Amino acid sequence: MPNSNDREPGFLTQIGEDIGEEKETSAVDAITNLIQPDQYVGDLLSLDYESADILIHDSHRVRVNGIPFGCLLIASRITPDGLTTNDPGDSRASLLLLRVSGNTRLNSDIDLNKARFEIVQRSNDTERNYDDARQTDQFTLNLLRYTGVRCRILGTFRVFRSDQNEEWQLHFGADIDNFYAGQGMKIYKPNGDALKTIVNFRSSTTIQNNKSRIGRLRYSASNKDDQTPESVPIEIAADDFIAQRTALFGMTRTGKSNTTKTIASALFNLRQADSKTCVGQLIFDPNGEYANDNPQDQGCIRNLKYTSPEYIDDVHTYGSFSHPYDEDRHITKFNFYGENEPTSLPSSKDVLDDALRTLLQGKQIINDALAEETAGYIKAFCNADLSTTEEHVINYGEYTRLRRRLFVYRCILAESGFEHTGTANARGLFKADLRNLMGNSEDLKQYVHLLNNGEMEWEVAGNFIKAFAQWVKESAFNAFDTAYAIDHDGRNWSDPHLLGLLKFYDDTRARSITQNTRVWHDLSSTADYADTIVEQVRDGKLVIVDQLLGDPAMNRQAAERIARRLFQEQQRSFSQPKIDPDTNEIVQPPPVIVYAEEAHTLLPKASEDDSNNIWARIAKEGAKFNIGMVYSTQEPSSLQTNILKNTENWFIAHLNNTDETKQVSKFNDFDDFTSSIINVAEAGLIKVRTRSSYYTIPVHMDLFEAPTAPENVDNQETVSDSSTDDDR
Repeated sequence: MPNSNDREPGFLTQIGEDIGEEKETSAVDAITNLIQPDQYVGDLLSLDYESADILIHDSHRVRVNGIPFGCLLIASRITPDGLTTNDPGDSRASLLLLRVSGNTRLNSDIDLNKARFEIVQRSNDTERNYDDARQTDQFTLNLLRYTGVRCRILGTFRVFRSDQNEEWQLHFGADIDNFYAGQGMKIYKPNGDALKTIVNFRSSTTIQNNKSRIGRLRYSASNKDDQTPESVPIEIAADDFIAQRTALFGMTRTGKSNTTKTIASALFNLRQADSKTCVGQLIFDPNGEYANDNPQDQGCIRNLKYTSPEYIDDVHTYGSFSHPYDEDRHITKFNFYGENEPTSLPSSKDVLDDALRTLLQGKQIINDALAEETAGYIKAFCNADLSTTEEHVINYGEYTRLRRRLFVYRCILAESGFEHTGTANARGLFKADLRNLMGNSEDLKQYVHLLNNGEMEWEVAGNFIKAFAQWVKESAFNAFDTAYAIDHDGRNWSDPHLLGLLKFYDDTRARSITQNTRVWHDLSSTADYADTIVEQVRDGKLVIVDQLLGDPAMNRQAAERIARRLFQEQQRSFSQPKIDPDTNEIVQPPPVIVYAEEAHTLLPKASEDDSNNIWARIAKEGAKFNIGMVYSTQEPSSLQTNILKNTENWFIAHLNNTDETKQVSKFNDFDDFTSSIINVAEAGLIKVRTRSSYYTIPVHMDLFEAPTAPENVDNQETVSDSSTDDDR
């Protein structure tokens, strides 16, 4: 065996040079593999920084199976047998990526059009086409078969050496840094693996193993053949949707819901990847197609929990009513009365808050239902505060005032028809001299002995408060209230919040609206479902809120309440972050994504104030708090433009009017596709641009394949076709 000391000088240097040459060879392959000599289509005519004109002959069109509008082309000075330079970093080793955007005039067009007119005119007298060999000579036909094609320059492919690991990498820049007026370039139409590399090329920051197929490249609706060399698979990077905004635009039944399901499934499956990332997802399901098996999917996305035994607790469904084929469904109701607060001073504010948690949430729901009412008495009721403070656990007088307001509010619920149990406790809430004064009132004297006793039935208590609300406007009460203030340092027996609650009965409008919120009330519930949903989403679960049944306005209100709670919790995690004990680094809020369908009914219009709109806040501020948002609509022009300006991912299907196409044409490179967007109304044909991609790709989306539940778990019937707004 030779002694290592006998090796010739420079041995390691030579090995290093060989390795370097091998790396450069790989770099050369990365760029030359995008060039396919048999896909040659023409030559460069002219070039500037934004567009390129090329000359193409019909024979080359035939050989490459046509050149449709929007087709991707490659312009190169690389010869079929290798580079024109040995340095892969040389600018001459770069490729220009082009997209066909139309025709361009040739200098010879005037003469050629004149010749074409003459031979077509002669063909009018025969049954033969003018390009028949018996009709026109081959020399003339050959000249007529040249045409000019205008292309948009999308950018430049080249290889460069990374500063981090000195590896050669394929790089794309969305521009060109130079061009030469007297330099020719060959034009190729990529297909197969080369085209697959181009359409799926992503920025280097994207995690490559988190990609999912969503469909195939499809340049035109007229070509339905999915076996052509151009029908390469299109992938999305799931990481593009985390803490980002995603827009799905298109008319009904063009593929928005199908795309939503594809995105949600890809994000759910991140837990299967090496990163084991669990992204919390919250889907509000207005048509019941995500939570229930349906005919278009032959299953539903809820069944993702059955893809592996370990995921059985990773998907949760909620609804207003139980479902016979979804036994684990959570019911979106809670007890509007809350729990009884202590009659004596509570031991802590937390104890009091826990007792009143669902009562306060119920009050918020009622406030939201009344939010659009402008009457002063309704505003006074909504502004009446039932929340707790530290003063309520140390000052008995303040605590009594709070208990009195709670009693009045619960009586309003009972009188409005909210189911109740037990009896109303008024002990210690109405002074003896006030009770004696009530005895002089024809409407109130029947309740005095019940107040003396301290307890009464809820129906009776409701009627009492209704009568009491009218009595406090009379002079007898005003005199009592004034005298009380004189003896108590200017503080009245009543307070603005109590009087605000009592104004509920100034008219019947507030009562009729409040009664509509009874669908969310359930005496048997001990917790607020919104808290549970937020906890599950922040824990990386997929949560689907089925809103197929129920009043649409109430469903919208419930969705806003849950979204607001989630936003607040994410905001809290951002402003009061935890510290990772292992790395000592600040932990960011967990990644969550909210899906908002029919966004034109949720997001504010361009002219509206959005300061209190939770959907607008999520769209504009959510990324800071690690909240992603997927919103869909058929009316992008109705949304505030600053929401669109902050959107990273785009999926655009057919839009049927120029107001909408003008809006989307302002963004990215969608102006290249406006004619296709408005003219082609085919389901599943979508223009896709994501955060890590450099250019828009026309994609025929795969039909979402829903998992099915095991037969011994859910023998589900499907929801009706009418419950879905999308045939894809």
